[in-house]
Amino acid sequence: MSKKKETVDELLEEVLLPEDGQTHEVPENWVWVKSEFVAKWGSGGTPSRKNSEYYNGNIPWLKTGELRDTVILDSEEKITEEGLKKSSAKLFPKDSVAIAMYGATIGKLGILGIDAATNQACAVGVPYALTDKKFMFYYFLTQRKNLINRGKGGAQPNISQTIIKEFPYILPPINEQKRIVDKIEHLLNKIEEAKELIEEAKKTFELRRAAILDKAFCGELTRKWREENSLEKKEVELINRNQSIESNSPYSIPTTWKWRKLKDVASFKNGFAFKSKDFVEQGIQLVRMGNLYKNDLALDRNPVYMPLDFDEKIIEKYSVKNGDILLSLTGTKYKRDYGYAVRVEGVEKPLLLNQRILSLNPNFMDEYIFYYLQSSVFRDVFFSFETGGVNQGNVGSKAVESILIPIPPLEEAKEIEKMLNNLLKNEKETLKILNVEDKLETLKQATLSKAFRGELGTNDPREENAIELLKEVLQEQVK
Repeated sequence: MSKKKETVDELLEEVLLPEDGQTHEVPENWVWVKSEFVAKWGSGGTPSRKNSEYYNGNIPWLKTGELRDTVILDSEEKITEEGLKKSSAKLFPKDSVAIAMYGATIGKLGILGIDAATNQACAVGVPYALTDKKFMFYYFLTQRKNLINRGKGGAQPNISQTIIKEFPYILPPINEQKRIVDKIEHLLNKIEEAKELIEEAKKTFELRRAAILDKAFCGELTRKWREENSLEKKEVELINRNQSIESNSPYSIPTTWKWRKLKDVASFKNGFAFKSKDFVEQGIQLVRMGNLYKNDLALDRNPVYMPLDFDEKIIEKYSVKNGDILLSLTGTKYKRDYGYAVRVEGVEKPLLLNQRILSLNPNFMDEYIFYYLQSSVFRDVFFSFETGGVNQGNVGSKAVESILIPIPPLEEAKEIEKMLNNLLKNEKETLKILNVEDKLETLKQATLSKAFRGELGTNDPREENAIELLKEVLQEQVK
């Protein structure tokens, strides 16, 4: 734990944090220490990839991408005994706590549920008897942002072992640590159960919404209306009656409807490949794929901006205006996490259309066409055009233009719009109520914050001060 000192008091002076290093008040029988005194810290290494004898062994070897704030029971790769000996990789025991020090997963955590080696980007703490492994895990989970902030300064944040060892650590009595962990896990389980129930409810609503839209675009929703208005027998003037359709009809529609290609009922515009080097802190916001979030325009998600004095012709050509329907064309292959149709409404600030987003402007039946672009009928055809590599999926704008849309008589289209507005209004309001993930996450963070302030109601002030346990451990070093 420390260099040998002559007395326990001298060791305590090194271990305990002074008041100016403590971030908040804690119960009187808790103490603040440096993290280096509650665990033995180390990091791993990577055996040479040039030597095939170092890999495909039986020793689990973890990388930072495998730290997902959970217990780790296996690894994506395994190394051999030779690979362990001939590299800086180290074998850490089960129940150690790992922290990602840099990279895309910086600050992510894992509890080793197995003996495992790690690469050099993982810091691993083997807890001393002073602290409970789960208590350590949850504590660093609450401190992720603070750890990352301490690692800022260079081009990329980097949490070093030095930063971790010097980081303030709260040390309650060991039994209190276990009670805190039990209370945390009980409350977090309740939150996860609530999330699962909400997700199930959302799926039910989404399925019902999809069923309503499917009925609308096969004519089933307005079947009774057509009978009442004798439209099945009337001669109805159809839009673009004489346009030919090269493809076969996807499915049956009423006799008064016609199939048209999307390019015949709307105008299209592709986005521009704005360069990240031109991004500024404030200016004209770009609409990017991440802003088209599940059929909502979420402009607050990772906003980026172009300068107000950017090329006038490009700004004019790629401006987004209210009424535009935007469609994302790129996402994760086979996951159908794009192709979201979003209509721009009530936006007062200027916006620019980024690449891989398609803008549609209907020539007529705006509401009807917008609803169609959200239907499973459209999305099934949309994703039949998907191309791309292993991870990234793409659908081309020309493919979208060729997709067929069933066009009813204008009077019936208006009736469909009215019915959909009425039927889906309540669905939309209910989904808004169910969008409480942020509130649940806030509750989770509040629970964790209270835990490490002694505010969960678990602390027993009669329990022996944690400093006494510290003294017992330090006494071993002066013998």
